[in-house]
Amino acid sequence: MDHRNQLDIFDHDPARLAKANRAAAEHALTDPFFSAKVRQDRHDHYIAEAERLEALAALCTPTRAADGGTHSNARNAR
Repeated sequence: MDHRNQLDIFDHDPARLAKANRAAAEHALTDPFFSAKVRQDRHDHYIAEAERLEALAALCTPTRAADGGTHSNARNAR
């Protein structure tokens, strides 16, 4: 099984993924390989995903795992 594409829940936080989706949405509007309708559809999809992830990020409390700190949920930090 190839684990390189598996998301790390401590490194791939919703806010960062939302930011990436917003960047992809902007790029989708100017991508020359798609028609205008498909470009708009792709843009709308990325924006909807970014909004979903931003809402999820608003519900989450950040952990300190990315900077080597302790996990905020002691029960799961075994």
